[in-house]
Amino acid sequence: MKLRQSLSALLLGGAGFILLLLVLSYTLWARENYFRALDTSFSVSMHKAQELINQQGFDSIAPGLAIIDAQLFRQYKALPESIKLTFSENQLQVGQHYYADGITQSDKAKHRDFFIYTAEHKEQGIYYLVQQYEDSDSHSHWDIADDQLQQIWVVSVIVTLLLVIVILACFRYLAKPIYRLNAWSKQLNSTDLNKPIPSFEYQELDRLAEQILNSLREVDSVYQRESQFLQYASHELRTPITVVKSNAALLEQLISPSNMPPLQRIIRASNTMHHLTETLLWLTRKELAQPKACQFQLDSLINELVEEHDYLLNGKNVELQVRIAAQAVVLPQILVRIVAANLIRNAMQHIDEGVINIALGKEELTIENNGVILSDNTPHGANSDGFGLGLKLIHQISEQQGWSFSTSSKPQRYIASIGFSSKNNLMTQ
Repeated sequence: MKLRQSLSALLLGGAGFILLLLVLSYTLWARENYFRALDTSFSVSMHKAQELINQQGFDSIAPGLAIIDAQLFRQYKALPESIKLTFSENQLQVGQHYYADGITQSDKAKHRDFFIYTAEHKEQGIYYLVQQYEDSDSHSHWDIADDQLQQIWVVSVIVTLLLVIVILACFRYLAKPIYRLNAWSKQLNSTDLNKPIPSFEYQELDRLAEQILNSLREVDSVYQRESQFLQYASHELRTPITVVKSNAALLEQLISPSNMPPLQRIIRASNTMHHLTETLLWLTRKELAQPKACQFQLDSLINELVEEHDYLLNGKNVELQVRIAAQAVVLPQILVRIVAANLIRNAMQHIDEGVINIALGKEELTIENNGVILSDNTPHGANSDGFGLGLKLIHQISEQQGWSFSTSSKPQRYIASIGFSSKNNLMTQ
């Protein structure tokens, strides 16, 4: 299952990542510049000492080097052992500075490190100016430098926290209109479609709200047209259906018993059309009273519908298995008849070979097709009204009545099940 992304989390996460990247970059840049400044400061001091030595000689300058905590070594072999273990004589190039950690036992014990500057006298050759620093009770230049470096990190953390607070505050301020738009769109209904659009502070959000409202108006307009069409069609069909029913009743008294089966099918079909038009009117006009519930034998109704539609299996290699338990129910009989008739008709229309299982248990009708299932694209299925057409009506009726309806489809298998649940049901055997 693919998790849906949150735009808020994405924006906050992106802003936070960019913020941390910037702060970290500037902190490391400041740290690097800090060390470069220290190196430059030490190098300048050593270079100045080198100039004085070239002008005045070693003996006059050496005592004054203590001012900058430096020592003069005129030979490589005189350097502290840690420096010699770290750098060879050839590695210490003239005019360059180097750092060496204290690696001898005595230097480690005192946490002593070294800064080395290699210089060259115009007459007496190469010499070395060395500053050493170690832990002590008094604050040295190096201790001050370490403290300042720690301050850089502290300032960076404080700045990061402040920027996070500012970003969250700005995001909350900017997101409020979006949340308002979301809440407004959720509560929209058909009565709100003609009301003016509230302002959401930003032009882009106002245009989005206008597009949402226009889309809903179009959908509502289509729905209204469809409802009106169903109402008009159902209303106009009442008269011809009544004519068919009345004339069928008249013919029932006039024709011979041998011709009764076709007439009875006509009567049943006209009754089905009458119930269907009444149901369509009820579904599209909520102000109409709902069909009244009455007590009837559900098993008899299912058997009648199976017999009424079995002509759909003529010429097909289909076995019909019916397992129906006798039971009386209190339900809107018109709606139950329409739902059950659609399910049975769909099952018989959409199979060419196989088995149809029709089972009526306690409060539940299950119809299962096993075999060659026909679709609307197959030659035999092209003239049918399709699974979907009848199922849409069943879904609507089930939602209105609170019945449970489900379907499942697998290769060469289709199952439809509906549970008629009502507090007024009287289930008997």
